[in-house]
Amino acid sequence: MSLVSLQFLEPKSTERSIIRPLKKYLFGTRHLLAGYVERKRIIEKSDFHEFFKPYVGNGIFTCDSSQWKARRKLLAAGFHSSMLKGYLVVINKHAQKLVEFLHEETGKESTCIESPLSLCSLDIVCVDSIFLDKPIIHPILLLESILGVKIGALQSEAEEYVSSLHGQALEHLRIAHGFSRKIIKERKLRYMKGETADGSRRPKCLLDVLLKLHIEDQVLDEEGVRQEVDTFIAAGHDTVAVAVKWALYLIGLYPEVQEKIHHELDSVLGADNKCPISIDDLKEFKYLDCVLKESNRLYPPSPAIARKVSEEISICGYKIPKRTTVVASIFFLHRDENVFPDPEKFDPERFLPENSTRIPECAYIPLAAGPRNCIGRVFGEMEVKVLVCHILRNFSLHSLDSRDKVLPIIKFTLQSSQPTRIKFRRRQQ
Repeated sequence: MSLVSLQFLEPKSTERSIIRPLKKYLFGTRHLLAGYVERKRIIEKSDFHEFFKPYVGNGIFTCDSSQWKARRKLLAAGFHSSMLKGYLVVINKHAQKLVEFLHEETGKESTCIESPLSLCSLDIVCVDSIFLDKPIIHPILLLESILGVKIGALQSEAEEYVSSLHGQALEHLRIAHGFSRKIIKERKLRYMKGETADGSRRPKCLLDVLLKLHIEDQVLDEEGVRQEVDTFIAAGHDTVAVAVKWALYLIGLYPEVQEKIHHELDSVLGADNKCPISIDDLKEFKYLDCVLKESNRLYPPSPAIARKVSEEISICGYKIPKRTTVVASIFFLHRDENVFPDPEKFDPERFLPENSTRIPECAYIPLAAGPRNCIGRVFGEMEVKVLVCHILRNFSLHSLDSRDKVLPIIKFTLQSSQPTRIKFRRRQQ
């Protein structure tokens, strides 16, 4: 595939059923994509993103280019390396809760993993900061999520809100937005009283960063805070859950790969299957890193990216008219047999250091590329790796359905044609 012109019929808005034809160009080779990435002017989100605005408004995911640069610079503080260390505590805590849930599943013949993974990743984004009356506890241990609000999704404590995230009716939007506004107001009162985890005004979670921009810097109004909260909840939990699902599914299909992961985890972490995973530990998981990259190659969580061309441009000899939407198909890009021989084969060794140097720029982009890539990419990669580590150090996995039965379905994230069934058994170390 090189450059394909497509005609789509799309709703003009989510409130009316008026439809209109839109010309799109689909990129399917790394050469075209490289030209696309090099054009730093192509940062306008496509018409596809209009469908998300009723939920997330003009947050960083959907806002136009005139707002995006300033907004991204402001929000970058929420994903600084110093913040990521605190988020790792959160991820470990909820990964262990997921393990406890899966222990209850080991007596079953199979577990459909989509729901528990989605709920766990939602808890990681949304759980409340707990301020205990024990000064001997280190402040970072009091933080429980990147946003700092509690929902208890895995424990079924917020079923109405969780359901609203996957609905499209106005009532679902009302519930979701009402929840967001409520937790913002509650945290805002705490913030104005100086009730952060260590008693200082230094932000300890992403919502604190947003509130600082709102209250102290006055560059973001309260509705802007709500839009970013909803953006990170929606995008932050779904892509991670999808990435972990496909990784576990593939690991459960290939016993030899799973055995190598188990050996690596045991070598780095030892016999204690409950100790938290550190930043230093993550650096030692060389083979697991290859496995996760190969999983993202075959099943990229975000299978395509789309941008609108603000002016007529030429890419690799193709003229792209003004206001055309350009769609880069990551799913097909990752199946370029000139870069990845036997592209449907699951082969983690493609990403060993001696082999990965042969992968050209823009041939592998699981979380998009270009200036408007994912702001939470490092956090997301860390979350996926920690969740998979906790699960694999405790369980042996067996996926019950072959790849010709569990087919990828390209939606906003890469879904599967049927529930992903995995048999979990406690490891005998």
